Amino acid sequence: MTQQPLLTGVAVVTGAAGGMGSAVARELMAQGWDQLLLCDLDASRLEPLAEELRQDNAQVAILAADLAAPEFPQLLLAALDDRPISALIHTAGLSPAMGSPERLLDVNLDATVRLVDAIRDRMAKGSAAILFASNSTYIPMPPEAVKAFTQPLPPGGAVSLLHLAPDSPKAYVLSKLGVRALAKREAKAFGARGVRIATLSPGAIDTRMTQGEAAATAQQMASASASGRLGRPEELAAVAVFMCSPAASFVTAVDWLVDGGHTAGMGF
Repeated sequence: MTQQPLLTGVAVVTGAAGGMGSAVARELMAQGWDQLLLCDLDASRLEPLAEELRQDNAQVAILAADLAAPEFPQLLLAALDDRPISALIHTAGLSPAMGSPERLLDVNLDATVRLVDAIRDRMAKGSAAILFASNSTYIPMPPEAVKAFTQPLPPGGAVSLLHLAPDSPKAYVLSKLGVRALAKREAKAFGARGVRIATLSPGAIDTRMTQGEAAATAQQMASASASGRLGRPEELAAVAVFMCSPAASFVTAVDWLVDGGHTAGMGF
């Protein structure tokens, strides 16, 4: 089968300064995407990666801004100029140890809803948006909370459901469950534009996060899993970039669990 050419436009990566985001940016470049927009909070962490990719003749711009800021979607669209989005891989988010329940719901879910709303009409025909969720969403949660987070959010957004997510671990899982539901809910509207949207759920990946406060839990997950180890960022990146490629043109409205058997090891 002849490989279809990549789309013209910009590949957008959020959380690009992180372990998974930077691996995604490098994999996009390796697979032929040569126009990239890298988004994260800190320009000083984005610029070295951008410069690295520019050495291979990529056109790389950066956007240093808070994903959760109400103006972030407009800043992203402005950074694109008039160019369409050829791929969007949304890795940005907070772990349970990185914020309060309210902050987790805002960053992980409300900000993702705003991002999806902003990009819907800017995606190139044939392109894909891949949103990172989490394998923790396969852990059973209270039915009332699951129902609330898998239907369209109330006018106040996810933070109005704080009573169902009273601590950071629950807020994390429910926010990522909401991301999965968002992709399924949006799939038909994206499909009407010739665009795909799906989620990718990582397990424990060997990044700074799992080398820090979550190290013990991550190692327990890895030891109980089919693979017996942590995942590598480049393994997640390879799947995410494949999901954006023409070779995955029939992949939409699904969650791809990429966790080395961690979920199965936990009995879910």
